[in-house]
Amino acid sequence: MVSMRNTLAGVLVLGLSACATSTAPDYSDLTERQRDLMIALASYSGSYDLSDAAMATAVRDEDGNPVGLLAYDDPAEAIRAGDTAAFISAIKTGAISKNERSAFASIVMSLDQAAGFEYAAALETVMPALEDDETATMAGFLKAWYLALDGQADDAISAHRTISNQLPGLTGDLSLAGMLEALGRTDEALGVYETMMPSEIVAPDHDFDPQGLVFSHVRLVVARKALLLRKEGRIEEAQSIYRRLAEAEPEEAASYADAIDALATGRGIDDEAATLTSAMSTAMSDYSLSLAYQRIFAEALMGNRSRGFDDTKGAFDQMALLIDPKNDPLRLNVHDALADVALYEGALHVLRTAPEPSAQLKMVEASTLLRLKDEQQASAALSEAIELADEDEELSVNSGAMALYSLMKKQVPALDLAARLPTLAETRAEKAAAYGQSAAVYRQFAKYQEALTAAKAARELDDTHARRVALSDALAEAGQIEEGLNILRSEALARPNDPYMLNTLGYYLVLHTDRLDEAFRVLARASALQPNDSYIADSFGWVRYKMGDLEGARRYVELSRRELHPNRHWEIEDHLGDIYWHLDRKEDAKEAWGFALNEHPPADERARIQDKYDNGLLTPPPEKRPLPDVSLEDEGEITRQDI
Repeated sequence: MVSMRNTLAGVLVLGLSACATSTAPDYSDLTERQRDLMIALASYSGSYDLSDAAMATAVRDEDGNPVGLLAYDDPAEAIRAGDTAAFISAIKTGAISKNERSAFASIVMSLDQAAGFEYAAALETVMPALEDDETATMAGFLKAWYLALDGQADDAISAHRTISNQLPGLTGDLSLAGMLEALGRTDEALGVYETMMPSEIVAPDHDFDPQGLVFSHVRLVVARKALLLRKEGRIEEAQSIYRRLAEAEPEEAASYADAIDALATGRGIDDEAATLTSAMSTAMSDYSLSLAYQRIFAEALMGNRSRGFDDTKGAFDQMALLIDPKNDPLRLNVHDALADVALYEGALHVLRTAPEPSAQLKMVEASTLLRLKDEQQASAALSEAIELADEDEELSVNSGAMALYSLMKKQVPALDLAARLPTLAETRAEKAAAYGQSAAVYRQFAKYQEALTAAKAARELDDTHARRVALSDALAEAGQIEEGLNILRSEALARPNDPYMLNTLGYYLVLHTDRLDEAFRVLARASALQPNDSYIADSFGWVRYKMGDLEGARRYVELSRRELHPNRHWEIEDHLGDIYWHLDRKEDAKEAWGFALNEHPPADERARIQDKYDNGLLTPPPEKRPLPDVSLEDEGEITRQDI
């Protein structure tokens, strides 16, 4: 455990990107009394001097008391535990210890005051941050919102317009539009959205197309503008902008048709009027995401990649949640950011500190508990989700229940839901999704003919790239390998520089055919396009294993494992087990197979892996053969001769 002095120094240098203080205070001149005060505040087990919204986030001990600041090795650990209260309290403790506020402390403390509805106090507290070059932009953003919350609408809009151009990405315009809508100035809000709409909407070719980020921004603007138009009763105008998206991405016609229909019927749409707190919370989340993108791009330009949990984004999102604790979409985003890096305890705490339970939150809670290997509590949360679901949520809750039953190896209820799920769907896109989800569950229990039937039905309803790829897998597992391969070849020709598509084709060739030379060439190109992707690295390693290159296989599959860390995938661990066994690393092999068994492999794969775990491999390693020469021609593009 680090000393309290070091902990507080860590707090004060933990910034929110542009909001960070440039240097940490020097505590060498603290008096003994000041030092005692800091330690007392840090270890205090009662309620902190914070807003009720912040205190609701506190992690508590068995007696119901906050665990205190000394429960965490550093402030970032409090954020990773979902304990926003401890994080903010540490900031305040640091400010008290020197009887002065840093710009960063001013921002954090003002947000807590705003969460407690003390808007005039928040305005006063944030003022020092306006004078600091590093924090002035964020402080100006917060000042505008505090003015709005304090009832000073015209001053708020004026302050926001002054700062909008300095905010990252689309944050300025999105935030201003949200503020105008919440203040009832609908026409002005729609005008802001209109300035954000491009004259031409261009969809990306594949997941790695740089156009994808622009397109995601356009979809966000379309969604918010369309919902506002719907609230104003301007249904046809709302539908018309969605038709522009459909024209740009015709393959997703069924999904867009559903969205267009929902704008008329209201099915699945939250029609509640925007409030200033909900709008501010959303704007803060947008701001946080834009800052995260900036950091990712900056690191990429330096040849680095972001890894692990983003403490800055996590802190900002959790404080945004204090402003509007009922913002379930933001709460789920906070949960997902933690769960994605296996911080399941913190993710679970974020869910459980919601003001009210909901079917969606309880379903995600069940999934998180299952990741924590607590099947009993997962089942209880699942039951609560089913009870809480309203009519509009019946399909999604049953879909989630089906997936969880599958992971819990409860075959009967999982398969019962797989058969029933499509009957619960109402629209074409919903039915396609239901059939696709059912197909995945049938495959999990080795019901390959049923999976094929469902996958075919999904494609007939919604003939998209994703449905065709899923159908190819179902065909292969049902023994129709060449038919599945023909689908993948066509998809690869249509998306020649999509590394995921090349990976899908190459891995299919490895699993289902003896065309290893072709598989190697295709996977080499996928790896060249995305050298650090976990799943591509695993595929390229596995084809090397099949060709007898054990050391090459080990390097790539170990890279795959590292890239996926702290998460695991059963297939990657299964591959590593086989490689280690033939490299005479028997204990490492058994450990990897054990990891694979813990990661919910399909039923038939589980039996095969269990046999290897119990008995080892009884067959010799693949015969070593020359690896094909690979050259990237035409600037690395894949041609028909390559596929």
